[in-house]
Amino acid sequence: MRVLICAGRNYADNQRCRQALDALQRQQPIRVLIHGGSQHLGGEIEGWAREQGADIVRYPPNWQLHGKLAERLRNVFMLRDSRPDLVLALPGGDDTEELLARARGSGIPVICGRQPRTAGAHSPGG
Repeated sequence: MRVLICAGRNYADNQRCRQALDALQRQQPIRVLIHGGSQHLGGEIEGWAREQGADIVRYPPNWQLHGKLAERLRNVFMLRDSRPDLVLALPGGDDTEELLARARGSGIPVICGRQPRTAGAHSPGG
């Protein structure tokens, strides 16, 4: 299965990232793991993929060419170019939400890797 994992640029919960990937891996083997090169999670994502024997595809944003639009434009290209079977979503902001909306609009299933809320708890991210 080809999985695109996404999160906000400042999301750095490595443990939750691994838990979400492990849970998904138990359901169906991940053969290709696609991500946007996050400075906080990129290494963790790639380490997990190597441990599992999955191929890695990275789409870093081109800040020099696109400036403030770099992440948004990268997300559009990454979703179209990588052909994921599903998107695993971790907490993020507006650009992450736009990516998820585009995935759903294209018929690509989205699985939320956020921790379930408990009474009185606040879920981080956007």
